[in-house]
Amino acid sequence: MHVAYVLQAYPVASQTFVHAEMVALRALGHRVTVVTETAGDPAIRFGEGPDGAPFPVAHVGLAPSPALDAVLRAADHLHGHFADHGVFVLAPLAARVDRPFSFTAHAYDLFRQGACVPLDAWASLPDRLRKVVTISRFHREWLAVRGVSRARVAVIPNGADLAPLLASAPPPPTQLRRVVAVGRPVAKKGFGVLVQAWDLARRSVPHLELTIVGGAGLVNAPPPSLRLLPMLPYADTLREMAAADLVVASSLAAPDGDMDGIPTVLAEAGALRRPVVASCITGTPDLVVDGVNGLLVPPGDVRALASAFLRLAQRPVELARMGAAGPTLAAAHDARLVARRLVQEAFSA
Repeated sequence: MHVAYVLQAYPVASQTFVHAEMVALRALGHRVTVVTETAGDPAIRFGEGPDGAPFPVAHVGLAPSPALDAVLRAADHLHGHFADHGVFVLAPLAARVDRPFSFTAHAYDLFRQGACVPLDAWASLPDRLRKVVTISRFHREWLAVRGVSRARVAVIPNGADLAPLLASAPPPPTQLRRVVAVGRPVAKKGFGVLVQAWDLARRSVPHLELTIVGGAGLVNAPPPSLRLLPMLPYADTLREMAAADLVVASSLAAPDGDMDGIPTVLAEAGALRRPVVASCITGTPDLVVDGVNGLLVPPGDVRALASAFLRLAQRPVELARMGAAGPTLAAAHDARLVARRLVQEAFSA
């Protein structure tokens, strides 16, 4: 199958899941062509080795043109990411070149005020749309409330290249000393809550260290045990996670309504045999089973998050057991499985 990925921009450092699923499709023998609305940063890499190199972009610009139409008509199917892009950009393009299409809906494109697809658009999705792909059961029900038939929705999580992480993963941790969080410096990541919870927990666990990749500038004059790093290249981020004893996703609802879907970092942490603590929000319970591969806490609850740290610091056997369970639950996010499901449930449906 020849799939044209029609994207807002590519490569984008925070969208490793888009790159991972395209690499997996290519590995399965499918042809992938990339078309973008705007150019990304070609210097971005998605890991080490040949698959870390971004795909070439066949065409930049989505305004009607013979050149764009020729690229799209050469494909069997068009796919994109983010609901507003899928409804307002990809749908008319697919109609113009007479091709079926699908798109994956995530989080900011659904939940953020002013970025939502209106109800009448959800109620009148074209027949050419084979499936709305979305990343969790929560998302499917959110769409159903807005009039999208559950039969038109495929729940397929974001993909991550997990095989090399499994192959290089250290043993599960045996004590809690170092906590790591990763994310863009935006409100929905809840980094302020995380720092407060860490500060509260270290009154009882004074050796507890916290590193936030993406947290540079969050605190003035942080103590040595609080490392606030800028966003790092993908490979460096994975090394920070592998060196941690616990990975945290302290997501919450931002003032504009934006929320995380399922942070890809949680699947990567599982593959690396790192236990996780995560906010019980949107689709996260699809991946994090409380007491099995991590702990779930209410979003924005400083005391609950601090208590989770204390529990795992005081119960090292539980910490190790949760780390060991990570790969099994992360397996649904393996990019090759995600790619196969996309072809079967969305591209060929």
